[in-house]
Order: sequence, then C-alpha cells, then structure tokens
Amino acid sequence: MSDSRRRSDPDDPPPMLVLGEDRPDLEDTTAEQLREQQAELERQRAELAEQAARERDRAQEQLASERRRAQRELATRQREIDDAERRLVRTERRLRREAARTGHGDVPEVSSRLSRSRRTDNALLKGARHEGAGRGRGRVATTLAVLAALTLGLGTLLSSDRADTEQVQELAVLDTARADLREAITVLDTELVRHATGDPVPLDADGDLPSVSLAEDAMDRAGVRTTSSDTEAFSSLNAALSSDEGSPVRAATTWQEDRREFAYVVASWDVEDQIEALSPGSGWGTTLLWVGAALLVLTAVVLLRGGSRLAAGFVALAALSSALLITQDPRLHGWADSVVAHDEATERPEDLQDVVEQDLSVLVGLRSLDAYELEDDEYGYWNRDYYLDEVSDPDGTVADARLTLGRTLADDGAGEEEVRAAALELVSAADAARLPLEDAAVAARDDVVARATADPPRGQIALGLGLVLLLPVAGLALDARTRAREEKE
Repeated sequence: MSDSRRRSDPDDPPPMLVLGEDRPDLEDTTAEQLREQQAELERQRAELAEQAARERDRAQEQLASERRRAQRELATRQREIDDAERRLVRTERRLRREAARTGHGDVPEVSSRLSRSRRTDNALLKGARHEGAGRGRGRVATTLAVLAALTLGLGTLLSSDRADTEQVQELAVLDTARADLREAITVLDTELVRHATGDPVPLDADGDLPSVSLAEDAMDRAGVRTTSSDTEAFSSLNAALSSDEGSPVRAATTWQEDRREFAYVVASWDVEDQIEALSPGSGWGTTLLWVGAALLVLTAVVLLRGGSRLAAGFVALAALSSALLITQDPRLHGWADSVVAHDEATERPEDLQDVVEQDLSVLVGLRSLDAYELEDDEYGYWNRDYYLDEVSDPDGTVADARLTLGRTLADDGAGEEEVRAAALELVSAADAARLPLEDAAVAARDDVVARATADPPRGQIALGLGLVLLLPVAGLALDARTRAREEKE
C-alpha cells in the first residue's frame, strides 16, 4: 500500500517521521505557560463580569431614578387634580345652594363621577402615594424624635438643680426665728398672768420686758429690721405690763396685739417662700420629662403606621428608657409630702399656743363665756380641747391644767395667788408640751433640707440620656438604610 493511502485511512497510526521531510513546525507549550494563559482568561472573565455588574447597577439606578421622577411627577399632578377636584366640589355645592334658593333646576353631580374615576389609579401612582406618605411620616418621625431628645435633655437639666448653702442657711434662720418668737410668746403670757394677778414683771436694764428682749433678739438673728411701729408697740407693751397702775383692759388689749405681732413678725409664708426657693428640681423640668416621653411614644406610633416596625421598636425602647430620667426627678420622691409634714409640724406648737391665748383671754376678760360654757361637763368650755390630741398633749397635762384654771375661776372664794398659780401652771404645761413639738419641727426641716440638697443620680441620668438619644438614632438610621435598599431593588 502506498504512503498516501495510509494517511487517508483514519484507523491507521500516524506515519513515522522521515528525515529530511518538510513538515509544519510544532510549538512546545510548558505547564507554566498553560497556567499563565488560564490566569489571563480568568482575569478577562472577571473584568467582563465586573463591567456587566457595573452596567447592570447603572441601569438599575437609572430605572429607579426614572421611576422616582415619574412618581414625583405623578404625585404633583395628583395633588393638582385633588386641588382642582376640591375647587370643583366647592363650586358645585355653591351652585346647588344657589339653585335651591332660586329654584332654577338641578346641578349635575360631577364630583361623584370624578370620585369613581379615581378608583382606577394605576400601580405607579399608588406607589408614588405610598412613597410620598412614607417619606412624610419619616420626616415627621425625625422631627418628633429631635423634639423629644431636646425636651428630655432640658427637663433633665432642670430637674437636676439643687439648693445651695445660702438657701439652706436662710431657711434655718427663718425657722429658728419663728421658734424663738414662740418662746417669747410663752414669756409674754407669763408676764400677762403676773400683771393680771397683781404681780407685774419689772423691766430689765435696757428698759424692756424679758419677752420684748427675746423678740428683738430673734428679729435681729432673722435679719428683720425693727420699724418705728415695732418700736412704738414694744414701748407700749413695756409700759402696760411692767406696772399695775394702768388700765387692766388696756394692758390686756396691748398683750393681745403684741402677742400676734410676735407670731407674725417672721410670718409662716416667709418660710413657705423660702422652702419653695429651696425645692429641688423644677416644676417645668417635671413637665418637660413627661412631654418628652410622650413625644417618643408618638414617634413610635408614627413610625409604626408608616410601616417602619424596626425603627418603631427602637423608639419604643427609648420611650421605656425615659423612665430612668423621670424616676430620678426629686419631686417624685416624697418632696411634697416632706413639705406638708414640715408645715404640720410647725403648726402644732402654734395651735397649742392658740389654746393658751384663748384661755388667758377669758382670764383677763377679753372673752366672755356663755352660761352653758360655764358648766363643768363635757360641753363646758374648759373641757373642750379641739387643738389638743395625742401628739400635742400626749399625757393630758395641758387639758388638766385648763380644767384646773376653769374651776379656779369659777370658785368665787379663790384669791389672786390661786388664780395666778393655776394660770401659770397652764402656761408652764403648754410650754413643756411645746418643746417636743419644736424638736419634731426641726426634724421635719432637716428632712426638707436633706431632700433639697441630695445629689442627683448621675449614673442613672447618664444611662437614661444615652438610651433616649442613641436608640432613636439607631432605629431611624436602620430604617433609612432599609428604605434605600428597597428603592434600589
């Protein structure tokens, strides 16, 4: 068989090489060159994939941009249509009223046909409305969250205010001055009893009664300036009670007037005003804290209605965290009860001295008793003790002293010394019952001062502020990221 016929048979093995025969050159390819070629192909494939991805993203962004633009245009046109429809409805109603008034026939219902035609809105328009509503609610939620943060921050700042040392000292001075003046009233009552029973108290080296000296010292410590009317009243009192030469009625009325002057030279409302200035926190701060919490709740509701459940959850947690700021408010921790307790504690010794004033008024004739009040029974005047209770008179010594004085005055055979002893016993018993009440008033004042100067819980405040500020920001940021991803898709 010839050599050409062997090459044409596909089943035959390749011919053997013949030296000197002219054949095409074959390029030897090594393993390293194959790897380089494969890497080049992979690089080209990756570049093509990246280019395709960029073109796809560009096309998606362009489509999304075109869709947003179309939605904005449709929303704008829809607003114009809505405005036109509202004008048409108003015009239709006006024409109907005029037609009904003049009787010129019926006006066709154009607005009802327009409302039916609006039901055929396409999906793009509905999407535009939904997107516009979502963005509107997002802006509202962001505004509410910012307002809530500012409100809570300002409320926390105001509620963290505490009293300073000067305010505390001023309260102590006023409260102590009132206690000293009550002591001066007790001494004045003793001077009245001795004058009314023929044993007036002599003046001291300065020409004053002991009660007047005590009152002037208390006024000086309280920083109350003695006016000309005070000086004149004290001079009249010195003259009236230091000698038995004057009119007993004049002495009694002078005692009554100056006794009330002692009680009000440092008035109770001065102490109340100082306690109000001493109060920790602020009423506005308390209000702002509650308003800020309410704004956070409203923000969560707006986000939830807008479909942003994740952001609404974060804001709801911030609203719960605002309880840390509200509960640190000192006005919610018994401040009002402490002030009321102080007022009641300072009123008890005053009420006790009012009882003594009424009884001594009967003694000197400034008050007359009815016939039934003179009876020695449960309805009698000397047996009635409306201001005496288990706190003011725990062992009943003041009530017994009153009853003894009443029976002494009813005894026609009792002399001045017996009346003096019974009246002085009443004053002494009331003063002894007053001292524990004064101690209770001091303890109540100390409680007020402790609450007014207690340091705010800085750790709780820092944690509460951090949560109410960061949680809404995180929620709104996640919501904005989710919306942006949805728009791209």
